Amino acid sequence: MAPDFSGITREMTKTEKQLKGFEGKINGMFGGIAKGLGVNLAALTKVGLIVGAIKALASFGKQAVRVASDLQEVQNVVDVTFGSMSNQVNEFASNATKQFGLSELSAKKFTSTMGAMLKSSGITGQAVTDMSIEIAKLTADMASFYNLDAEEAFAKIRSGLSGETEPLKQLGINMSVANLQAYALSQGKNKSWQERGQAEQTMLRYNYLLSATGDAQGDFARTSGSW
Repeated sequence: MAPDFSGITREMTKTEKQLKGFEGKINGMFGGIAKGLGVNLAALTKVGLIVGAIKALASFGKQAVRVASDLQEVQNVVDVTFGSMSNQVNEFASNATKQFGLSELSAKKFTSTMGAMLKSSGITGQAVTDMSIEIAKLTADMASFYNLDAEEAFAKIRSGLSGETEPLKQLGINMSVANLQAYALSQGKNKSWQERGQAEQTMLRYNYLLSATGDAQGDFARTSGSW
């Protein structure tokens, strides 16, 4: 069960309201004094900066609570999806920010979503974990290569692996059945598309996608030191 952060959140909200009232009182008090003494209000901006800093700190605290709550919830999904292999996902996610520019939360969201989709297509065992992690890595590289938000890049990949062609076609990657069949033939696999089960079709899409995105793979590492 996810921890209950409601008490902390209520206190954050209460503090934020108090700060707003405090800010109004300060502005009114110093504004009146400045007007009576003929002092330029610009000289009092430091007071506003201090109040602003306090408000920003309170906002950061609330955001941190939300992230912690979301991370706990997605961890439950990781544990259920990958079972005894969840530690592999946890290890990848803990290093994802440095190696791929993905937050731990995003890395776990992408892997668990992909893992659930792969399992529903009939893929089982270690392949589910390995493929899910590779797709999360590919998401980061494609986001970097095509200058996309990571969520958008993942959505396109997920659509392509589920059989939709248009999202990835926008990036020049054609996942049509004809292209997939031609790729399979080039790999010495002569079985027709109709003869393949759902798991085989998904695996073929996965392998083709890795083949078609060779230029994008590793792009985050190549460009992480640049603007």
